[in-house]
Amino acid sequence: MKAQAASSNGPNLTPRRRRWFTVVMFLLPLLALALAEALLRLGGYGDRYPLVFQEERFGREKYVVNSLVTRRYFSLSDDLIPEAADEAFDFEKRPGALRVFCLGGSTTAGFPFEVNATFPFQLQYRLREALQNNYVEVVNLGISAINSYTVLDLMPEILALAPDVLIIYMGHNEFYGALGSASTQRLIGGSRGFIRFYLTLRKFRLVQLLESLIAQISSAGSTAPDAPNRSLMQTLAGENTISYDSDLYRTTVENFRENLSEILLMARKQGIAVLTSTLVSNLRDFRPFVSSFSAADTLTRNRCEALLLKGRSLQQQGAYGPALEVFAQIAQLDSTAADLSYFQARSLAALGDTLAARRAYERARDLDKLRFRAGSDFNRVIREVSQAADMPLVDLEAVFRAASPQGIPGSNLFVEHLHPNFPGYQLMAEAFFEALKTLQVINPPEPIGWQDPLLGVPQVRDVIARYREKNGGVTELDLEFGRMRSFFLMHRWPFSDYPMGIDDYITAASDTVKMLASRHLKGELFWDGAHYKLATHYAGQEAFEKAFEEYLAVYQAFHENYFPAMKLGDLYFRQQNFAAALTWYERALRADPENPHLLAKAGNVQVMRSRLPEAIEYLSRALQIDAAHPVLDNPQKTTAYYLLGISYANLKDWAGADRALDQALAITPNFPPAHQLKDQIRNFQSQKK
Repeated sequence: MKAQAASSNGPNLTPRRRRWFTVVMFLLPLLALALAEALLRLGGYGDRYPLVFQEERFGREKYVVNSLVTRRYFSLSDDLIPEAADEAFDFEKRPGALRVFCLGGSTTAGFPFEVNATFPFQLQYRLREALQNNYVEVVNLGISAINSYTVLDLMPEILALAPDVLIIYMGHNEFYGALGSASTQRLIGGSRGFIRFYLTLRKFRLVQLLESLIAQISSAGSTAPDAPNRSLMQTLAGENTISYDSDLYRTTVENFRENLSEILLMARKQGIAVLTSTLVSNLRDFRPFVSSFSAADTLTRNRCEALLLKGRSLQQQGAYGPALEVFAQIAQLDSTAADLSYFQARSLAALGDTLAARRAYERARDLDKLRFRAGSDFNRVIREVSQAADMPLVDLEAVFRAASPQGIPGSNLFVEHLHPNFPGYQLMAEAFFEALKTLQVINPPEPIGWQDPLLGVPQVRDVIARYREKNGGVTELDLEFGRMRSFFLMHRWPFSDYPMGIDDYITAASDTVKMLASRHLKGELFWDGAHYKLATHYAGQEAFEKAFEEYLAVYQAFHENYFPAMKLGDLYFRQQNFAAALTWYERALRADPENPHLLAKAGNVQVMRSRLPEAIEYLSRALQIDAAHPVLDNPQKTTAYYLLGISYANLKDWAGADRALDQALAITPNFPPAHQLKDQIRNFQSQKK
């Protein structure tokens, strides 16, 4: 009977076999997942989206910032996912080079501007001018709509790139940025630890596939209409009313504290200096997005709203004192509405009580329930964490106050709620430049640590006096890029319910500038291509100074590219300023020393300057290189040989002149200047006989 029972129930498993069976059963799903992951990778699905990749640019091996790195953090359609700027810096860091990385969101990225109008570029321009060193690399790693989770996730890759200094300006996107606590991209019930774990998981192709499938299913089941005018701000904003005293608000502030603390700790362990900064925003000229009274009973709320209307009416009549009395009555009933503090601030400012006005403006920002502007608590956290980590901090908030009427920043330095205008970005760059000078980041005499304040009153005064002196090559076209982007932003939610397009935009520049800016924003022209076209337009009108500025803008941004320097040389050559033309051709040759076009142009200039031995050297080298790797067309080669013939003839090297002219005529038999010069040489020689 026992034997039959054993036979019917199967063989008994020993404890050892049972353990192995359990292990195998546990491993099978993991092996299946690993196999699926391997197959997806072999099939080329997905990407790990690294921060940088290697690429040769302008003849040197470079790191290039991966514009698609943002796909790690957003589950949005491709047209809405913001991109990182594809900045390039040396793969092999040069001896004595200073490498600075700027980290943060859209302000660091430079919105609504780009390339040379951003504060990282403006800082680089100042550092290169001060140090006389083109090996200063200020790399802009700012990305729109990212927050401290993204910066923390990128830190291992950032630290591996050998930065000397990190500049961190972040905090505005903690609610609505990628994985922000109130964002549509947040994780359900996501704690800080879970978000960190999730970011690790997203590097797996299987997770990327599952996310894509979920997004497709959600999209297919959605009944919401398409919204072509929907902005990134509107897409990301999940909760639009976040109270100052809510658990969500407090948790967000504390998560920001922990993320920033960990970022600074990672840098300190690597011995890398970090410069943090307080955050700035438009206080004076930007009314809070969302304001409401929080009194429990409807009667009190209605009374507060009625009194607020009365106070505003008095304010509009210039009765600022009586208006403040009404506002005080409201505050006794309910002081939680952001609008109440904002209009109190306006009356206080009008009466000259600037300190009280600033504090009221700050309270209005802090109480704004649509939290696109970081409040005072974030600046407090930045100060506390920087001091605890013994890291220097630039009090940019104080700098902006010092540069503003009544000490209250407004439209003098901002485009809208928080993005600086170009003078605002210049001010940021000058403040960071002064801070780096103070810290002596190059061969510092002692470890760089916390200083309070880092910039004293005299230094801030110097910053205010200097910040608009240097523009780093920014032209009217660059400002038009910014004005146009700002216009589109300000005519979308949450600024306006009535979207407007390019036909509604009225330019402050010329129609040509508007047209080129529009083409660039549509993706029809690269940034440098727009500058080149505008320069050509100006040169055609003989507005040479304006053409020079457009070419110079590109040169400042891409000094390793020979082309803008060559175009500057061409511009001076056209004006017969041959010395200046040669200077720019030589700069172009430093970028591309084996370029026959450049060598021929430099030779032509030397002919015009009667520097004939130098002309022969340039022209001979151009033709020698072209013989090995042809790039010059027949007219260009003919001209080069002809100029070589002129040079030899003027040096009375008749044999050399004949050889050069014969080669010119071998290419273009009917080339009158060469025939004429040969005749002149023969006549001269016969007269000598």
